[in-house]
Amino acid sequence: MGALLGRYRHALALAACLLAGVALLSGTRRDPDRFAWLQEAALSLVSPVERVVVGSGRAVRDAWRRHTHLARVAEEDVALRRRVAELEQRVHELEEVELENQRLARLLHLAPAHTDLPMVVARVIGRDASRWYGAIDLDRGVADGVHAGLAVITHQGVVGVVYRASGHACRVRLITDPASALPVLLDRQRVKCILQGTGHRCRLKYLETGVPVAEGEEVITSGYGHIFPKGLRVGRVVAVRRGANRLFQEVAVEPAVDLARLEEVFVFLQTPAAGP
Repeated sequence: MGALLGRYRHALALAACLLAGVALLSGTRRDPDRFAWLQEAALSLVSPVERVVVGSGRAVRDAWRRHTHLARVAEEDVALRRRVAELEQRVHELEEVELENQRLARLLHLAPAHTDLPMVVARVIGRDASRWYGAIDLDRGVADGVHAGLAVITHQGVVGVVYRASGHACRVRLITDPASALPVLLDRQRVKCILQGTGHRCRLKYLETGVPVAEGEEVITSGYGHIFPKGLRVGRVVAVRRGANRLFQEVAVEPAVDLARLEEVFVFLQTPAAGP
């Protein structure tokens, strides 16, 4: 008998619970107050569990809402950052356009005496890495009427001479290149000499010791050589001392143009000799 009860104890327990439940339901329907104490006990036992379950549900729901909100905020933040970056890039581009317009406007303020020769605006697109102060590359070439031997200037003064040209680009030898030799004139003394590049600066060659030249004197193009019109600014004297051979002075000249920061230039399309 004991073995039989042990074998079916779970089934018997379930049946007893069902019978108790049916009896409780039946009794509750006939006399609701009879088992009120049992309902209160059940409520006391169940309510803490309900509070935990409900509280956990709310916490999970709130956590999910915060997660989705933070996800939306993160997406909006990424979008706003992208938009700010785009606007900053646009502002930068507009500033570059404004600066370029200002530079071009200054280029257009050349002396009227030198505008009788046709010219074209060119942009600097590169430099000779082996000769940073020796040569620059421009975005104008044979297709634009540019060829070797043409003068290059800015609104500030002389830059150099085109010595090589392809279809849509050219290379300019700067006046600071040691291979450059430009006929010039001392503005006050009206003495002619040759300007040669020394790398970062220039020097005057064949200026006799007896010529009274002082620091600050302007050096201009002489018009000789039929490359540059006469009277263009080349630079100013920054140092003067007697040469070692006592025949000529050693005169250092600072270019009028900041050749290290060139961005746009003018290229004459004709030489003075070929001009009208």
